[in-house]
Amino acid sequence: MTSEPDDRGEPDSPAPTNAPTTRGGRPFDRLRPVALVAAGYALACAVWVVFGTALPGGRWFAVHLFTLGLLTNLVLGLSHHFSRTLTHRPGTMPAWQLPVANAGILAVLIGVPSDVTWAVVAGATVLTAVVFLSYLRLRTMRRTALAPRFGWVVRSYERAHGAFIHGAILGALLGASVFAGAWYSSARIAHAHIQLLGWGGMTLLATIVFFGPTVGRTRIVPGADARAAGALRLGATALTVAVLSLLLSGAAGGVGFAFRIVAAAGVAVVAWSVTVVCVPVARAMRASRSPGRWGVLAVAAWFPLVVWADAIVVATGSWRWLDALGASVILGVLAQAIASSLGYLSPQLRPWGAERDATRHRVETSALVRAIGWNAGTVLVVVTAAAGPGAFWAWPARVGWGLVLASAFAQAIAIVSVRRAPEAGR
Repeated sequence: MTSEPDDRGEPDSPAPTNAPTTRGGRPFDRLRPVALVAAGYALACAVWVVFGTALPGGRWFAVHLFTLGLLTNLVLGLSHHFSRTLTHRPGTMPAWQLPVANAGILAVLIGVPSDVTWAVVAGATVLTAVVFLSYLRLRTMRRTALAPRFGWVVRSYERAHGAFIHGAILGALLGASVFAGAWYSSARIAHAHIQLLGWGGMTLLATIVFFGPTVGRTRIVPGADARAAGALRLGATALTVAVLSLLLSGAAGGVGFAFRIVAAAGVAVVAWSVTVVCVPVARAMRASRSPGRWGVLAVAAWFPLVVWADAIVVATGSWRWLDALGASVILGVLAQAIASSLGYLSPQLRPWGAERDATRHRVETSALVRAIGWNAGTVLVVVTAAAGPGAFWAWPARVGWGLVLASAFAQAIAIVSVRRAPEAGR
């Protein structure tokens, strides 16, 4: 079976379309508040990248703004939306979820740069509770659905939620200064892996299988969804082993070394699962003629390369490369995937047909130029970061950040530019 994109931006399925979920409006209408909140965090990220040296937390605080603010809001919103669509279950995201989740996020974001431990712990606790309740809703949808073709996607979302919960607990312990010395370093590395590869990466991999071809207005490669289901199941287990082993690699002597090797093997299995998912997506994008294909194609190329490189770094203990890998995951994979998704979704949020068509045309017109600028900028940032922490903000990196931000702002302008609604009677 194949997936053919339709006017709603969702894959076809043997079951009827998701009428209960979309009754009373277009299917993505309920994501508008989530998109607006995410856009606010994206703007804050840009401000901290440009002016971070004069702001609380410095430029590195942009990473927290991205992972906690931007990524978390979108993962919660999109995983809920797609789960209801794919399982054909009626209902909406609880009205309280967005404000409560962001209350927790803001508490952490205030507590981190100001070293207010109680704010970090309280915020992490609130946010973890929100994610746990979201996990329970996803689980209920999947278990009560009538064997949907893409039910494994929802199961992958559940695994991603589980990764966040464990990562948040680890982050709260780091914020509370529970770890010290080598254990602090190993806990930070484990925390980064479970949040980026688990919370963000697992959600992205499960979504890109069906939504990537939709963005590119093409079909899923036959059999890609079945192979992805098995690969992600194994990859999620391997990531759990890798993260636990990374944490335990803080032990002294041969014990720490042994756990690091186990962690490297786990990351290698994750890299294999990423490859299994991304190669068919890249093949589908190469067959597409849609301007939206470029960002998805770049994500499908970056992701396997980054995780295979990560496996080598973990195996050799070459932690100096972690900054470059982190920049690759955030800019080349997660942020670019978000930009590509929002480029496709933004016209769907417009209130009338002509405006939607105009927005789609504006976004697609410069898609290739923006993709080239974004990825050239990412390469500059990553290469500079690989030179060492002291060079991370050197002039090549500043040029790279400039290209990425210019691409992002060009897309934002294309999205928010408003065309006047047609007058009545015309």
